[in-house]
Formats: sequence, structure tokens, C-alpha cells
Amino acid sequence: MFLDPKSSHCKDQMMMRLAKFSYLIFLICFIVICKPAELSNPCDPKSESYITSSILRFLTNDNSPSCLPGFPKPPTWGVHSDSLTNVEVLGMAIHNNKLYLGGIFQFLGPNTGGAAILNTVDGTLLDSNSCPYLELLSFSNVAISDERGGFYLAGNFSHLQGIAKQSLVHIQSNCKLDTNFDVGTGSGGSDIRDLLLVGEKIYIAGSFSTWNGSSRQNLAAVNRITGVLDTTWVPSADATVESILGDTDGIFIAGQFTSINASGIGRLAKISYDTGSTYGSFSANISAGAIRTIAIGRDVSNNKVIYAGGSFTAVSPANVKAFEMDGNMSAWNPAPNGLINDIAVLGSKVYLIGTFNLLGSTARINFAAVDNTGTVGGEDLGLSGSDTIASITEFGGKIYMLGNFTSIGGKSRRHGFSVDPSNGKISDWNPSFTTGFSYPNGKIAFSSDGSKVLVPGSYYSVNVVERNGFGSIDLNTGKPTDFNPQLTGTAIRSLHVRDHLLYAGGQFTSVLNSSRTNFFILNLNTLNLEGPAPTFNSNVESITTDENYIYVGGSFSNVAGTARSNIARLMLTNGTLDSWNPIGDGNVSSIHLLKDKVFVGGSFTNIGGSNTSYITSLNPINGINLLFPSATSFPNAYVSTIATYQNQLFIGGNFTIVGGQSTSRFSSFDLTTGSYSNQLLTTDNIVSTISIGENGKGMIGGYFTTINGSTKEGFVYYDFLNGRLLNSNVPSSGDVYKSFAVKNTHYFGGKINQVNNRPKGGFYFVELNN
Repeated sequence: MFLDPKSSHCKDQMMMRLAKFSYLIFLICFIVICKPAELSNPCDPKSESYITSSILRFLTNDNSPSCLPGFPKPPTWGVHSDSLTNVEVLGMAIHNNKLYLGGIFQFLGPNTGGAAILNTVDGTLLDSNSCPYLELLSFSNVAISDERGGFYLAGNFSHLQGIAKQSLVHIQSNCKLDTNFDVGTGSGGSDIRDLLLVGEKIYIAGSFSTWNGSSRQNLAAVNRITGVLDTTWVPSADATVESILGDTDGIFIAGQFTSINASGIGRLAKISYDTGSTYGSFSANISAGAIRTIAIGRDVSNNKVIYAGGSFTAVSPANVKAFEMDGNMSAWNPAPNGLINDIAVLGSKVYLIGTFNLLGSTARINFAAVDNTGTVGGEDLGLSGSDTIASITEFGGKIYMLGNFTSIGGKSRRHGFSVDPSNGKISDWNPSFTTGFSYPNGKIAFSSDGSKVLVPGSYYSVNVVERNGFGSIDLNTGKPTDFNPQLTGTAIRSLHVRDHLLYAGGQFTSVLNSSRTNFFILNLNTLNLEGPAPTFNSNVESITTDENYIYVGGSFSNVAGTARSNIARLMLTNGTLDSWNPIGDGNVSSIHLLKDKVFVGGSFTNIGGSNTSYITSLNPINGINLLFPSATSFPNAYVSTIATYQNQLFIGGNFTIVGGQSTSRFSSFDLTTGSYSNQLLTTDNIVSTISIGENGKGMIGGYFTTINGSTKEGFVYYDFLNGRLLNSNVPSSGDVYKSFAVKNTHYFGGKINQVNNRPKGGFYFVELNN
């Protein structure tokens, strides 16, 4: 029986700490031995202040513009869920270099994409300084060792580490992409199921019909150095090849095919290394179904056999069998009542995983250990019927498994774990993936020195920590803080910081185990809630402050038991409701304070006692509509966002006309005259957010996919001073909902899933200096 381990493990990134410590010692020695002059010029390499400042920049990974040496910051983690459709960043704010995020998400985790190189012992990501993240777009199925410290990785992806690559890549021992290895279009997006490296060739199995434009039927081989297709190895299988396995004198292949090289031999066959020709001397009698996995082992007489698993019929035994070297079946017959996904062999034990609950008359759910006599062992993971295992791999005397589960034997293990079969203990390997594994992905590989394991899959992140829709990230380390506010509800939709207080609004019922309905105030120094905070009876979308008040907009009708229609004001000192009451007849999505005016945008047609549609300004004293920028000229649809720069107020939304003039969801007006400037750019969908830096450069984000007729999804960089798009726009995908600027750094979030061909979890930030 497999048992729980008693020990826990340390997940500190020791390599990074040792590197930093070594560098620090070097600098200190340099100061002592070289005895720099006592100069105050921080840009003089001989000065003490230069070296002291350099040490501080190194320890904080500071790479900002300076005469001092720069040190790149580590990758910033993102927000993630088990599906891209469940990731939305709706609120963002910064305090003390910590980024606070609210929205719809389950986890905070590194932006790895569907492949990651992990520590073999504990499952942590290797430090990005020594092993850069693979940043795969998007998924992978199988990895193998290159036998030189690196890996080959195959799947359905378009980019790795920002570089365009398809189907099959070589990852060097330093975790960087080998750009010299190139398979072109590879399988053209079709599945690759398995890989085999022998000599100078990589043999490839899957469900493809072409390889880099040349006809290949589910099997191909390429050069291990260049990736060039081997034109001499041309076997042809009439359907998917699921598994490929090397033997001393040939290659075993297994799958769904019914004939290999028109031989009539199907589902399990043996072919040559040189040409792919069929070995007629091996012929398994499989009458129906398909084989998913094969492994070489020894039978009870120590003869070599091929163990095969899947959903197939071989005469009468089904789903898993052992075949002798001529293709005849052995007597070994565990008889599972469901299909087998994968097999691992360790000594005399054959480990089976799949979807079954019986082996003969022995109850086992989806996992079993069978010895080479066919006897079912006592090993049992205690899986439930909904817990599935997709892959199983033996390495270093341990069994590694991936699947769809969140705990094993009472131990928290999110979709991945390993076990020591000698004592039945669950090991410290705890990678914690966003998403489960299902056949055929999750065929892992270990480096030649055994220190690293490459895990392919359809996940988005690994080593994740749970944060239900609200959390924070330290921008110095790029990793989550310990703050776990335990939000209950739909989502935070607005965050605003003033001094040391964070104001949050949205749709929720509690935070930090305290009742709060759609609004709360958090002290960021103590991480405790401030006051009881008023109850809003519906969604809060916008929050801002001045020296005396907190302005709140949304779709509510009641605040603290008092009627307030879509806009309200609270006292800054204690959060109590103020008498100011403009009464809007529709949602207020944006509030912007400027001098003696409170600008509001939304879906209203009457606010502050006057009929003004979608955009206007209110008197901050009595809430009366100031009928500015106009009492007669309005957008023809709602305004989502408001921003100002140099006497111009910029608006974005879903409007296509302003004051009778055609414009496309983005416009501006003069803050002195109220006159509009239309048709600044054209977009095919909603502009939801605008941020402008101190230098006049910024970004426009929304639901659009084109700008000025050209493809550009989610956001563009814009020069607000000169009224033109910046030429530094990068490829991206996903909608952008919210943004803000700190000096000239722009933070924006939404459903962002990639920027510059690298996976991103919900948000991104960029410095626009030039």
C-alpha cells in the first residue's frame, strides 16, 4: 500500500542565492583589495558609491537606465486558471513596488506555457537565470532526452522563448532554444505522439500526413543536429502511430494502424532503423482496437517481451498483453476491464494506468502494479473514479505520474506526483500545474544527469499558488507575496490606492474572512481591513479619490441602506456615505477628477439633473451636471474610459459617432472649449481603457482586433502628444480591460494570454520612454 511521506521539502532557489552571494563577496573583496578612492561621484567606477550602488542594483535586479551596471529582473508571474476563459484581470494598483491584482482567476504562477523544466527532486521550476523558462505557445505532448543534458520537445505549438518554431524543437542543456535545429513546418499542426532518438536520427510517430511539405504517413525521421528530414527512412502507416520504441535490431511501433508498409500487419509491428521496412518475422495477432503504449520488459522466465496497453483485442484477452519477440502472446494476462493509457516497467513489476476498476476480480481504480506472473500487487493510490492518470514514467527507482487530480493519498498534489515503490511513500516532487493531463500529453523526459525533468502538457503554469481572484506580486522578485485575502464572490472590478490604503470594488461578499459587500478598504501597511465599509447592493466598477472624498461608480442603486443611483461619494476620513447625489440613470464606468469638475463616463443618458448621454462633468460641490464638454453633442454609445493629457480629455468606448461626426470608439475634446477631435484612429471594437505616461506616450486597450485596418489585438501604443500610433507595437492576443501608468511604465490587464509571442497570464507592463 502506498503511504504518505513524513517529510517536507525546501523550495528555495539555492542556485540563485549562491550566485548572488558569490557576486556580493567579489564586489566586497574588490572594495577592500582595490581600495577605491573616497569619491562621491556615483558614476565613477573607482568610487565607493559606485560599487555600493552596483551591489544594491544587483540585489534588487535593477535594470533601469543608469551609468551603473544593470541586472535584469526575474520573470514576473501571472494570473492563471484551469482554462483561458477563466482568466480576467479587472483591477490593478501598485503600492511599495507590489502589484495588486483583482479579477477572475484561481492562481498566481510563472508564465511557462505548455512545457516546463523542473527540478527532479521537488518539482520546482529551475531558476530563470540559469534555466530560462521555455515560454511555449501553446501545448506539447512528448519530450525525450538528447543524451547531452538537453531535450527534444514535440507538440502543437508555434513559438518557444518568443521564436517561431513548430512541431519539434531542440532545447539545449542551458534550457535555451537551439535555433540551428529546424524542422520547418513539421507535422503542419497535426499531433505528434512519440519520439525516439537513436544515433543521429530522431524518429517521430503521430497522426500526420506530411512533414515539412513532404509526404509522410504518420512516421518520419530527422537529423538530430539540423532537423532536416531523412529521405531514406520512409515507412508508411495507414493510421495514427501512438508509440515508438527502440530495440537492438529494430524499432517497435504501436497504434491505430491496421497495416504498415502495406504488409497487413497492424497495431503492433517491427520496422528497420535504416529504411523503415517491415520485419515480417514479428506479427502480433491483434484483431481490433488500438494500442496506446508499449514497453520492453522480462517475463517470469527472464525472456524479453513487449508489454502493450490500450483498448484492443488480441484473440480473447483485451487491453493489455505481453508479446514475445516473434509476436506470439505470452500467458501474462492481468485482464483490466478498461483501457490502458501507459505502462512503466521496474524490475519484475509492470505498472499500469488507465480507466479501469477491475483487473480480473481484483478491484483497482485507474492504477495497478502487476508482477511478471500476472499477479496484481497490493499497491493502491486510493484514487476516486474521477481521478485519472495520463502518463507514468520510471526514473531513478521512482515512479512519476501525471493526470487529473488534486490530491494523492491525502497529500495535496495538483496533477503531478511521484512515489517510491520500494516503500510506497509519496515523494517531495510536487510541481502543481494549473491544468490536468489527459492522453496523449504528459510524456516526460529526464536530463542525462538526472537533475532536470521536462514536462510537456496543455497547462499554462506550474508551481502555482492559490489566490481566488485577488492577490499581489512583488515586482522585485516577480513572485507572489504571502498575502492571501481569501476573497469570496464573483470578482474585484476596480482597485485604487491612495497613500497606504487600497480601495476595492466589484461583486463579492467577503474578504479576509470578514463580510464585505462589493466594497472594502484595505490598510496595505498592516494588511487589515479598515472600518466596516458601506454595503453597495450591486456592482462597483470605478473608484477614485481626492483630498476629501472617495468617488465610486457602477451599477448599484443603494449604498449603506440609502438610495444612490450608479454614482456615490464617501468621506475619505471614515468611508461613510456623503450627501452628494448626482443620480445617474445608467451605469457609471469611469470617473476622472480634474480641477473643478468630476468627469463621468458610462451608459447613462441623464445624470446630475440633465439629459447628457454617456459623457459629462459634474459639480464636485452639489453634483449638478455642468453640461461640459457639451449640452448637445454626445457620443452615440457608452463611454468606458477617460484620461487627460495637456488640456485634452481622451475618451474610449463603443461609440462610432460623436456630435454627428463619425469617429471610431476613441476621441478627445479640448478642456477649455469642449470641442471634439474625431477620427483619431479606427478600431473594429470597444476601447475599454486608456493610460498616458508623463511623456505623453501610452496605450489604448480594448476588445478590438484591428487598428486602422491592420491586425492588432487587444492594445496599441499611442503618442498622445502628437496624435499617432507608435511603431513599437508588438503581437498579442486577448482583450484588455484596465490600465494605469506610473511615470512612463504602463500596466494593463484583461484576458491577455500572449505578448510578443510569449505566454502572459492576464496582464503585462511596459516602459515607454522613447
